[in-house]
Amino acid sequence: MPAALFVTLNVVDAFLTKTALSVGAVELNPIMASIGSSMLVKGGIAIALAFILYYFRQQKALWLLNIVLFGIVLWNLSICFIMDCIPSDYAMFYIHFFG
Repeated sequence: MPAALFVTLNVVDAFLTKTALSVGAVELNPIMASIGSSMLVKGGIAIALAFILYYFRQQKALWLLNIVLFGIVLWNLSICFIMDCIPSDYAMFYIHFFG
């Protein structure tokens, strides 16, 4: 279960990052700036990392990574709301911050 959540959060992070970058946001992570916001690449890296953590019996580390990544996803989601790159038709709790 934590591995599936980890992969899902990585793909959601990549999607939100790609969405925010398309309207002018800047990638703050220098490692991911060189890789890009490809959902396929981030999903593949997440699957490999989850496999490695399970192989070395480090499932608790995976939970910690999930908590951190959940915070990153919330940050990216807030940036998307602030930059108005999520249309109001698709947002459940749309708040218009500016303008």
